[in-house]
Amino acid sequence: MNILLLGMPGSGKTKIGKLLAKKLQRKFIDVDEFIFKKTGKDSAEHLAELGDAEFLKFEAGLVKKIKMTDAVIAASGSVPLVAEGIEHLKKNAFAIWIKPSLEIIEKRVRGRSDGTSRIVGAQTKSLQEIWQWREKTYQSHHHAILEIEKETPAEEVAKRVLEILEKNSVT
Repeated sequence: MNILLLGMPGSGKTKIGKLLAKKLQRKFIDVDEFIFKKTGKDSAEHLAELGDAEFLKFEAGLVKKIKMTDAVIAASGSVPLVAEGIEHLKKNAFAIWIKPSLEIIEKRVRGRSDGTSRIVGAQTKSLQEIWQWREKTYQSHHHAILEIEKETPAEEVAKRVLEILEKNSVT
């Protein structure tokens, strides 16, 4: 069974996923990196070229090419927005929603070199509006949720994810 990490951009899915994969001795797949390897362009470039709606369709099509078992997968923040993409990843996975507070997300996104350029919806919505829009979607696609109220080292969050996995007999 795969472990699928869901959450907003800046929630730490990639860092946490790499730590989990190492601790569990599993392969790691980052959806944004997968897109780059398949196309030679990062998500920000595709989003700029295609716009939100077409990017989501494009991303879902690529996500359906991920065929792994016993891996840790860090979904991009937008994967859950298209049913066919998220349903494909959830087929053989335990999904955990990594949910830092909006304040943490805003701080992390502001600190990234690419800012909001690879966030679907950022051209017309604030991060708070994107958070509210996506929260409903994430709510319907997870098996467990890990809320993070204050800035926490990735190692500590990974430890908490492992506890969730053990509690749910996933490891």
